[in-house]
Amino acid sequence: MSVHITRINCLKWLPVIMIFLLFASCNKENSATNDQLTEKRFNNPGQGWGNTSPEMVLRWNAAATYVVVNAVPGPPIPPFIESRYYAMVNLAMHDALNNIVPKYETYATTDNTFKGADPDAAVAQAAHDVIVYFFDKLNPPANVSSNPVKAYIGNLLNQSLSGIDASPEKTQGIALGKLAAANMIARRATDGVANVMFPIFPVNTPGSYQFTFPFTVPPFQLPPPFVGFYDSPGWGNLATFGLTNSTQFAVPAPYALSSAAYAADYNEVKRMGCVTCTGVNGRSADQEDIAKFWVESSPYTWNKIAREIISQKNMDAWRVAHVLALLQMTEADAYIACLKAKMTHFFWRPVTAIHAGNADGNSNTTGDLNWEVLVFPTPPVADHPSAHATAGGAGAELIKNYFGSDEFSFSIETAT
Repeated sequence: MSVHITRINCLKWLPVIMIFLLFASCNKENSATNDQLTEKRFNNPGQGWGNTSPEMVLRWNAAATYVVVNAVPGPPIPPFIESRYYAMVNLAMHDALNNIVPKYETYATTDNTFKGADPDAAVAQAAHDVIVYFFDKLNPPANVSSNPVKAYIGNLLNQSLSGIDASPEKTQGIALGKLAAANMIARRATDGVANVMFPIFPVNTPGSYQFTFPFTVPPFQLPPPFVGFYDSPGWGNLATFGLTNSTQFAVPAPYALSSAAYAADYNEVKRMGCVTCTGVNGRSADQEDIAKFWVESSPYTWNKIAREIISQKNMDAWRVAHVLALLQMTEADAYIACLKAKMTHFFWRPVTAIHAGNADGNSNTTGDLNWEVLVFPTPPVADHPSAHATAGGAGAELIKNYFGSDEFSFSIETAT
C-alpha cells in the first residue's frame, strides 16, 4: 500500500515531554569538540571527515531492518522487541562515530584512543556485531549457520570493509566498531530483558483484559499462566534509554465502563472497526486504507519516514547517525512506557468488550458476539494505552523537534 503524506500530524500523549528530555540528554554537542586537532580534522574536508557520506550508516540501518523482515521464521517480531534492537544498532553506529570525532554525547562507549579510526569501518563493524548478536538470539542454533540472511549480513560486512583501503586507520576503525558493539550489548544485557516473561492471570470481569482468538485454541493456545513471547508482560520494567523510568509520565485510566465517554468510544469502534463495517453507516474506503497502512510495525515505519526526510537533507554521517539513534531510542522508550501502562490498567480489547457489551453495566452499549476486528488477529496484549498511538506520536514529535518542522512531503509504502 502506498500513501503520500504532506504533513506529520503529531499525536498528543507522552511523546511531547519525552522528546524534550531525550534532546536535553543526547542532543548537546560534546565538550570534547574543543580539542583543536579533532575539530580541524572534522571541519576541513581536505584533512578529515567533516564531509563523510552517510551512505555507510544508511546501508547498515537498512541491514538492521532487513534482518527483522527476512530472518526469523514464524510470527513477526513484536514491535517493542524490534524497537530495542533498532535502538542498539543505531546507537552502536552513533557511538563509533563519536569516539572518532565527539560531536555528540555517546551512550555506551567513550574512549579517546580512536581519534584516527576510519569512520566507515567503525560503523560497519559496530552495526554488524549487534545485528549478528540479535540474529543468533532469535534463531535456533541449528538454523543459524545455514540461514541465508546470516550469510547476507556476513557478505555485507565483507563488502563494506573491502571497499576501504588497508591502513592503520581501517584496522583501528574495525577495533572501534567491535568495542562499540560489545559495550552496547553489555550495557543492555542487564536492562531487565531477561525477566520480561512471567505468568499473568486474567480475571473474567467486565473491563479486564482477556486472551483472544486465535490465542485461545491449539496450536496457538496461550492459557494462564501466560508466558508468551509476544506479550512479554514485564517489558515495562526495562531500563529506559532516555527516560528516567517507564512511569515518569503517568497515563490516565481508561474511561469508566458506566460513563457516556466510554459508550461513545465503544459505539464508534463497533461501527467503524469491524471486518464488515463498510458503507454509509461504517467507515469509508480511505479510512480503511489508513487503518491498514498503520498496521505495520511503528519502529520500522518511522525508520522509513526518517530515511525519506534524511534523503532531502544535506547531512553528514554524524548527523544521520544521531537522528536515527535518537529516533529509535524514542521508539524504544515509548514502547517500554506504554507496556508498563498497559499492564497497570490491564484493560480489555475491543473484540472482548463488544462481545460482552450486554454485561458491562452500561445501558448505551449493545453486545455483538459476531463482531470481529478489521485487521486480524488482535495482539495478545492489554489495550490501554494504544501502543501505535504512543510510538507514532513519539516518532512524529522526535522528527518535528530535530528538524524544527513537521512540514514534509514524501511517499512510503507498507506491506499491509
